[in-house]
Amino acid sequence: MSKSLLLHALSLNDRILEPKRLPLHGRVWGYAKEECSRDGFIGHCLTMLSELGMTAGGISLSNKDVVAFDAQGKGRTYTVVISLADDSLASRYFYFLGIWRHMDVFGKAASLPELSSESDTLHADFQYEAYFSDAPLQYDACDKLIAGEMFAQQLYEGQIYLYGNDQMKNGEAAGFVLAPLINSTSLPREEVQHALYSLRNLMALRAQVMRIYRKVWDSTEETDLYGEAMNLLRQSRLEKVEPAEWDGMVCDSGDSMLRLSELSYQRSRLQGEIHNLSMLFESIIGELKAANQPGMSALWPRMRLPFEHATDLLDERTGMLRRTGKQCEIILQLLHSRMLARQQVVLDRLAGVDKVSD
Repeated sequence: MSKSLLLHALSLNDRILEPKRLPLHGRVWGYAKEECSRDGFIGHCLTMLSELGMTAGGISLSNKDVVAFDAQGKGRTYTVVISLADDSLASRYFYFLGIWRHMDVFGKAASLPELSSESDTLHADFQYEAYFSDAPLQYDACDKLIAGEMFAQQLYEGQIYLYGNDQMKNGEAAGFVLAPLINSTSLPREEVQHALYSLRNLMALRAQVMRIYRKVWDSTEETDLYGEAMNLLRQSRLEKVEPAEWDGMVCDSGDSMLRLSELSYQRSRLQGEIHNLSMLFESIIGELKAANQPGMSALWPRMRLPFEHATDLLDERTGMLRRTGKQCEIILQLLHSRMLARQQVVLDRLAGVDKVSD
C-alpha cells in the first residue's frame, strides 16, 4: 500500500484526512462547492458542531484548507476533520466535514451524537456513516448496523470485508461496515486509512454524477426546443403566410439553431465529464484490489448505477437534440423553398403585367 500511486489523488504526497486507529465510527458529509461559499461552509460547520454539543477551543479556520482537531461533547472526545480543499480529485466538487470517534469496544452503544430533525443547517449533497471494526464480524452483526438491503465486497485481496447499503435518496445517509478478515493487529494502518479515504472519494464521485443527473433530468430545454421546431414546421406548412410571418419564422428558426448548437455542446461536455468520473471511479476500485464476497450481492454494481443512469439520460437527451436539429434543417429548407416559390409567383405576375402593357 505504501507504494500505491493513489490514482485518485492530485499528488503523491496526499494528505489523507481519515483516521486509522481502530475500532472507528464516523460520519462524513459532502457539500457541493457550486451551492455554497467557503465562508458559508465554515459557518455551517461551526453551527453543526454547536448543535451536536461539541466544543473545540482555539480552533482557527482562516487561511487553512484542511483542519483536523479533537472536540469534546457529552464527556467524549471526537476527531473532527474539515476539508475546504485537499489533494483528492473529489475536492474539486465538494467541501467535506467528517466526525469520527475511536471506540474502546466496537459496537457498544451509539458513539456519535445525532443531529436534531429540526436542524436548519446547510443541506448536504451526500452523507454516509462508517464503522470499522478491529475484529472479524458475523453477517448478523453487520446487518444490525446497516439499514436496508446489504451488499458486500472484499478489499485488498480479502484482507478487509466491506458491507454497505444503497441509501442515497431523499438525503438519507448511506451506511458501511468494514472489518478485517482475521484481526486488526495484522492490518497495516495505511490500509485502514486508505480504505476510508477511497470510500469518501467513491461516494463523492457518485454524488457528483447524481447532481449532473438531477440537473439534466430537471431541464426542459430539449423538449422546449423540439416543441418550438414542431410548431415552426406546422406554421411553415400553412397555405397563407404573410411576408412578415416569413421573416419571423426565419428569425425563430435561426434562434432555435443557435440554442440547439449551444445546448448540444453543453450536453457533450457533460457526457465527457461523466466518462471521466466513471474512469476515476474504476481506478479507485482497482486500487482497492476488490473482489466479490461469496454468497452476497456485490456492492460495486449498485454504486455504479448513477453512472449508468446518467449516461443513459444524456444519450436520450442528445438523441432528442439530433432529431430537433434535423427538424430545424428541414424547416429552413422548406422556408427557403417556399420563399423562392413565392418570389417566382410575384415575378410571373409582374411578367404578365408587362405583357398586357405591351
